[in-house]
Formats: sequence, C-alpha cells, structure tokens
Amino acid sequence: MSKALITSPLPWHREAWDAFHQQLRNGQISHSFLISAEAQSGKRLFATMLAQWLLCETPKHNQACGQCGACLLSDAGSNPDFIIVQPEEKSKIIKIDQIRELKQFIETSSHSFGKRIILLDSAENLNINAANALLKGLEEPPADVIFLLLSDRPKSVLATISSRCRALKLPKPTTEQSLQWLATQAPETASEEREFALDYAQGSPLKALNTLADESAERKKTLGNDLLKVMKGQEIVSKMVSRYYKNDALDVLNVLSYWLSVLVKFQISGNKDLVKGRTLQQAATLIPDQAFQAREFSCALLSLYENVCEAQTQVASVSNPNMQLLLEDLVLQLQHLFRQDTHD
Repeated sequence: MSKALITSPLPWHREAWDAFHQQLRNGQISHSFLISAEAQSGKRLFATMLAQWLLCETPKHNQACGQCGACLLSDAGSNPDFIIVQPEEKSKIIKIDQIRELKQFIETSSHSFGKRIILLDSAENLNINAANALLKGLEEPPADVIFLLLSDRPKSVLATISSRCRALKLPKPTTEQSLQWLATQAPETASEEREFALDYAQGSPLKALNTLADESAERKKTLGNDLLKVMKGQEIVSKMVSRYYKNDALDVLNVLSYWLSVLVKFQISGNKDLVKGRTLQQAATLIPDQAFQAREFSCALLSLYENVCEAQTQVASVSNPNMQLLLEDLVLQLQHLFRQDTHD
C-alpha cells in the first residue's frame, strides 16, 4: 500500500471525492465499490485515500486526521486493517489462493475495532475460480468489512462481481489539469518536456510523470531511432525486434501507439505543431507528399494503430502472445506503410 498518508485527492478527482462524501452523509454507504477509471489516472491513489479515511478514528473535513493511531499506521504503510490484493508478480491474473487467503483477514477482528478494508486491484483479472470464491465475501460480508475493487476495464469484470458492487466511475483529467499538476510535480522540467511526456503517455498524467523521471528514457530514445531506421528501410525488422521483444515489448507497443496517433492527426491536418520530439518529427517527414489528406493513407495508418492497440490489450490481458512474432508483424506493417516505393 501507499507508504504515506494521502490527505488530498488529485485535482481531477476533487469533485468526485466531494460528491462521494455527500452521498455518505446522505446514508448511501455500501459494503463494496467498483472504482473504475482509465489506466494510470490515479484511481489507486483515490481508493487508498478512501481506505485511509474510512480507517481514520477522527476524520475531519473529508480527510483523515493524520494523528490517530490508525493514521499513523497508514502513514507507515503498516495498517493491519488494510489489505491489497493484486495479480502476483509475473502473473496477470488474480488466483483463487489469493482470495482464499482473505478468509482469515475477513474473520479476524479489526485491530482498532473499526472498519477493515480490502482493496482488490485489477478486478477484471480475477480468474473464474477466484471470482467464485470472492462472491461469498461480497454476498455475506461482515458489517465492518468494505471491498474496494479497481478496474481499467469495468465491462470486463464478471457480471456476478460487478452486480454486487456500487459503481464509482472517476473522471479523466483534462489536458490543462494534467499539465498544471505535472508543473507542480516536476517544476525543474521545461514545459515542452512536460507536454511531450503527456502526449507520449496519451493523456495519462501519472504515466507522464513516470516518463519524465524514467531512468530508461535513453533506452526509449534509442528505440525511437531504431524505429526510424526501420521506416527508412535501413534496419532489418527481425534484427531490430530481437533486441526488444524479451524485456521491452511494451515500450515498443507504447511508442508505436503514440507515434501512429500523432502521425495520423498530422497526415490529416498538416499541423506540424502536433508533432513533438526530433525523432518523431523525422518520422513525419517520411509521409509521402501525395499521401497528405489522402483517405487511403489515413485508413492504413488507422488500421495499423488499431492493430497496435489490440496488441496492447492482449499483453495487458491474461493471454500470452508470442511477443517476437507479434512485434515483427506490426513493425513490418510500419515499414511497408512508409517505404517510399510502395506509394509510387
């Protein structure tokens, strides 16, 4: 869990936080919630803050007090009345054994004689056996136990689970909110860097912040240069993919997704301001002159973008695709699309 007490929601969650507490004051409490939002937009921070507030012995002004015994334990990351369940490392599913281990937590009295909170991250990744095991806890929970289920894809959560939870959908941050927040979190970076990071993160401010602080930034820069060589026909696709598919496949997909989303907008509009970063700007120059605003080229770009998005979904799901073949196919499509002689 978080190793610090969270006393303020993210700016784009403020309205949802206040509305939630208004509902609580009106007596609209539930023993289980399904909290959904886009990936890396802060829903886990929201849920953790909610858990810490529910555990607080003397909450004030919709915030945990920060001084009671429960808050001190939460601040240290060691509150025994708060447990997190998530896919195990190297596994993309939540298994039945993990749910069975909750039985002791549920049946044990609260450390502070207050509430006990179960935060289940990535609820869409419950396998069928784990979901069935969880159902009993959701159907017959002790009065002091509250479930907080999180999901990027709430429609993928089994209906037997979601139907027993109160839905709470968190809003997506606006570009302005994200940039203002990034300026407070990374004031030492230039505004252009923050804008580029947010673009690369496809609007996710938390992912953008990670990008700005990522020690592998140089690796991503090298990846961009290698993709550029492929687009120019200066690199053999299989050779390029062999360097990335084992450890950096997701980075390849993320860069491809970002590049294609920008390039299709640029190809349709001709607006150079949309293209940020030296490497991507060079990639944009490879679009043949006759392809600008051409419907056929737009459709080809969009088709490849959809294929990359589908691959991202496969990697994020419980499936286990052959990453080498998957990346080779996508990068070959990219090379074919941008080779000048295919448009002569």
